[in-house]
Amino acid sequence: MKRLLILLSAFALLIPVSVSAQDSDGSFSMAAGVSAGVVDGFGASLAFGVTDRLNVRTGFSVIPSFLIPEIAVDLPKWNSNPATSTEFTGSFSPTGNLLVDYHPGGGAFRVTAGVFIGSSDFAKAYNTKALPDSYHNAGITYYLDGNTEDVTKFYRIQSDENGIMRGSLKTLPVRPFIGIGFGSAIPSGRVGAAVDLGLEYIGGLKACTDARNIKGDLENITMTSKELLETIYGIRGYRTEKSYDKYVDYVDKLAALPVLPVLRASVFVKLF
Repeated sequence: MKRLLILLSAFALLIPVSVSAQDSDGSFSMAAGVSAGVVDGFGASLAFGVTDRLNVRTGFSVIPSFLIPEIAVDLPKWNSNPATSTEFTGSFSPTGNLLVDYHPGGGAFRVTAGVFIGSSDFAKAYNTKALPDSYHNAGITYYLDGNTEDVTKFYRIQSDENGIMRGSLKTLPVRPFIGIGFGSAIPSGRVGAAVDLGLEYIGGLKACTDARNIKGDLENITMTSKELLETIYGIRGYRTEKSYDKYVDYVDKLAALPVLPVLRASVFVKLF
């Protein structure tokens, strides 16, 4: 991913240089910006003026860990393992981006297209307080596809040797973006503001977790919505609870959403 980001950044640098070389006065504009937004968090970027109506932006953004809360979870007694508690938190994948802005009327309104690039692990979850040693061999029984007759599909969701349980939401690592915006990344004055509103194509979300197979080897497996909810209830000790069935359709629809909304506000400072 780092190599791809470097190549995209180099490509973004070469576009304005090659175009400006064709301009009669050889002028070339560049600006630096900071941003805050929904989905991609806080970021920094560089913008390059290709023509009066066309700009190219490349940047990097991240959601800081201090903004992600910890959730306390009480774990029930499992066989000979005593009841205990832990805290779960998570993290989001940092993302790079390459965006092209076109101002059709030469004013503040623009159309933007490009890509966001990040890890396939869009979001991760894990416990911050290690589970006791007695939990290392405990866990929740899980069968891929719900096939309890096939032992090769048997897994046990449990903590690793360090007492940590991990899960993630996976999506496409390269995510196309299209949207509209107001304000230019190359301000007419020294400082300018801009807003982006659009859709990022993610191809849906898949819930995954680390689990041990029948041989005891740790693997990362994909879970269905029903199995995910069963596991959550299992962790909380509600093994006989069946009310999760009514939530399956909602989770399925949420996980199948192909796009995420992007809303971002930026401030740019013109360098030259």
